[in-house]
Amino acid sequence: MEQHVSATTTGLTAGVLMSAPGQVMLPRHAEGRPEQLVSWTPVVVDAGTRALRMMIEHELPPGGRFSCRLTASEAAGSTGFRVSMGRQSDGSLAPARVEQLFPPRSLSAILRDPALRCTDGNDIVTALAAPAHAAHVEAVRRLLAAPDRRLPVLVVCSPRTMGPAARFARKAAHRLAGLAHVVLMSSWLALDSFNAAHEAADALVLPRDGARLYWPGTAGRSPWWGPAEVAGDHEALMRQLGRLLAPLSVVARGRDRLWDAVRAAEAVARADALVKRASGNDSAHLAVLRERLEEERALQVELLELNIELEAKIARLEIDKVNLEAQLHAALAGGGVEPAVSPEPPIAEPHDFSTAWDAWTRDSEGALVFTANAKEEWQRSSYPYPERMREALDTLAELAGEWRRRDGELGTSLVSWIGDQTPLDYANSDEPLRRKGLSHFTFENAKWDRQPHIKLDDHTTPDRVGRIYFAIDKTAHRWIVDHVGVKLYRTKSASK
Repeated sequence: MEQHVSATTTGLTAGVLMSAPGQVMLPRHAEGRPEQLVSWTPVVVDAGTRALRMMIEHELPPGGRFSCRLTASEAAGSTGFRVSMGRQSDGSLAPARVEQLFPPRSLSAILRDPALRCTDGNDIVTALAAPAHAAHVEAVRRLLAAPDRRLPVLVVCSPRTMGPAARFARKAAHRLAGLAHVVLMSSWLALDSFNAAHEAADALVLPRDGARLYWPGTAGRSPWWGPAEVAGDHEALMRQLGRLLAPLSVVARGRDRLWDAVRAAEAVARADALVKRASGNDSAHLAVLRERLEEERALQVELLELNIELEAKIARLEIDKVNLEAQLHAALAGGGVEPAVSPEPPIAEPHDFSTAWDAWTRDSEGALVFTANAKEEWQRSSYPYPERMREALDTLAELAGEWRRRDGELGTSLVSWIGDQTPLDYANSDEPLRRKGLSHFTFENAKWDRQPHIKLDDHTTPDRVGRIYFAIDKTAHRWIVDHVGVKLYRTKSASK
């Protein structure tokens, strides 16, 4: 939690934070942002039983204080990190109606660590937008229908992986981490398949190039935004989402059992210390007091269980309340008409890319080009999932265009960059291809290395393993695709 108090300027290191309670006022770090009061309380029983609770507070414009409570606890071999946000009310956190929600920096760091599992109830919490192609639609439906889902799901339609809608989805996933799941519907085929299950329920259809927020466990209409809003002012749209989600999800739900375990261990340790210092009749008296303490603790646990049940009921009522408010707001704003659903007409010949090659090159502004061999190999290919290959090439064209606009300077590896932004599986080398002498080809009187490739499916029969092999031209900032089809060294022919 050091990063919230800036050890370089305040001198408050982890050692200082764990040594004694304290507080510090931090100046505003940007124009229009409030000053923040940071306070902390450490609890140390022994090396394996300890905790630190930090409160980050600032004044709310309408009155009151908005608080972010961070708690790190370690007990009985388990370690937990809990984030709760809300309005301070009588010493506890209550729902807060705020428009701009900024997750604490420590939450972002935690969510970026793949070794850590972050949850809200049974919901897995991430700061990433989950990409959904046609093969993932059923999983998205199961998520929306899950009876134990606690968080809303924001589904954004964006067939263009690098377009404004995709950028909005990534921003929303970061800003709404812990408040809502974000799913990026990444193809027309996926959108049509998703909406096909909701033809009889207009309240559930996802608008083309738009977005929709699906509440958990309710049958009411879910708010939606059209393509103009999703492609427009993202900060304005985030403020709308803030108004919807803040009263619902910015609440401390349930008890922090690990923190309670550390505090209980602290109380027991203090009682043990008193017993050791006592003697004679005092010892007998303390034994009676300790018995009463155990009775009080058992009663407290029972009350906590009842409190958890009540909090769950309150959360469900908040869901229904906010959902009704969203419907009323949409009706008053004249937005009650559901988006029209007009499925994209199916492609007559899915395997025919004849008109798409030039479109991919044009859309990427010349950053993705295809050799004659790539087109011939695809024409001969028996790859059974042409729509998946078309979606992969759509995404590759967008990536190539963005890579060119950055002059190839990504600040990270191409493997990480592609993997972080898209569902594509990219590899920069292919050793079997090199050993077989198939790793080079000639294009525009120059020799190129085509080991870099996109993998579609693996660990299946050879006729189902899709591959896109291409060379990287770092001088002209373009990617030269020389093979589209199944795995290259499984085919009978290959250009050299």
